[in-house]
Amino acid sequence: METLSYVKPDRIILKNHPEFSERWLQDRIADDPSILGLGDLVVKDRERMHPRAGRLDMLLQDAETNRRYEVEIQLGSTDESHIVRTIEYWDIERKRYPQYEHAAVMGLSRRRLKVDE
Repeated sequence: METLSYVKPDRIILKNHPEFSERWLQDRIADDPSILGLGDLVVKDRERMHPRAGRLDMLLQDAETNRRYEVEIQLGSTDESHIVRTIEYWDIERKRYPQYEHAAVMGLSRRRLKVDE
């Protein structure tokens, strides 16, 4: 039987951290999309260009259904412009690909993380 050990996580503020950036967080999500708690997802695209709208951070899809998740990552506090951008990307994707169900996801990094160094 495997022995489990308890590790108390340290609080890390990613917004201005010298090592852990939005790209780092995207990489962790790409390595294991299940950390978002949305099910068995696969990464369809990263930094997806939307003309006149910017770049969608991540596009994920449920491996067994036609549901896609438009994911925007926000380091720090939520601001109105980021909410609007998230909705814009969701709207563009659902109009471009109506054969899928779509869900807008704003990934906030205000959780406690355990980082193996």
